[in-house]
Amino acid sequence: MANNPAVDEIWDSTISKLKDPVDLNLVREFQEATFGQPVPEAQAEALLEEPLKIPARVWKAVFKGMVMDDHSNELHKIKAPTLIVWGNQDDLTPRSEQEALINAIPGARLVVYEGIGHSPHWQIPERFASDLVKFIKSVIE
Repeated sequence: MANNPAVDEIWDSTISKLKDPVDLNLVREFQEATFGQPVPEAQAEALLEEPLKIPARVWKAVFKGMVMDDHSNELHKIKAPTLIVWGNQDDLTPRSEQEALINAIPGARLVVYEGIGHSPHWQIPERFASDLVKFIKSVIE
């Protein structure tokens, strides 16, 4: 499906087989796989509420759209200030993809979070928010 073996594996082993209602344990495993490091249990439980409302057909369509639609030839058209955040323990999006974004989007900036997975906004929300505020201030000043 994609040029990313980890994403292909997730599609083949999990997403393509989803049925309604989407299994709580499957959603939990998927969420935890994006963390890279543990998050507080109460936070992890709260993060399960919304994904469980999503029907299987939507999970499949969104996942396919994310990996099948290639807009890389349009990235150079982005004129808005762009901050790219990435955790170096992210198994879904490798560093090479972040480099491609940096090279394609004029003026884009990359913040790398050591020891963090695919969801820095969940894992280290205070640091993520601080970096985002710093970026916004640098743009408007």
